[in-house]
Amino acid sequence: MLEPKLIDIIFAFILLPFTFILPAMSWKAFRLTSKSPSDLMTVMGPAGVDGLIREMLMTCWRELPEDQRTMSAWRHAVATVFNRNMKVWSAIKKPSPQAFFDNLLPHAADGHMRQALVLCWMMLPRTGGRKFSDVKPIVTAIYSRNIAIWEQDNLTFTKSPGRKRAVAKSRKPVRKSRKIPAKKK
Repeated sequence: MLEPKLIDIIFAFILLPFTFILPAMSWKAFRLTSKSPSDLMTVMGPAGVDGLIREMLMTCWRELPEDQRTMSAWRHAVATVFNRNMKVWSAIKKPSPQAFFDNLLPHAADGHMRQALVLCWMMLPRTGGRKFSDVKPIVTAIYSRNIAIWEQDNLTFTKSPGRKRAVAKSRKPVRKSRKIPAKKK
């Protein structure tokens, strides 16, 4: 029988890396697919989709090698993940939990992106009919908004603020005082 320490080492180096690749859908995501929109709103709040998109953006940044962490490399990585998942999402004919996670690559950024799409679909109100086609424009708008925020923040933290010009205070025009002639005696 192997000692516990050796089992831990075998698990950590041999089996653990494959545990993230094997499941087609995380248990959390599967559990959320059975919730009603109001339950999801209670659990995730209105910013649930936004939070998952932000996680995807941060993951793309963190997964870049340190010497390649530039905005242009990040833009490329983010666009790749976004476009790849939108293409798969567009190919879904009938919404189902299994279809949502088909062709999901084993990368954390892809998982966050796909979960954002699923959560958006699940949070759409079911009364009055929800359209599967509504998900793409909603998620695209949230994605675009976050990209713009990243760009703005990048400018804030990478450009020197420069010297601010002194704002001239508005002064009231000074009236020249008339000299009153002295009275002659």
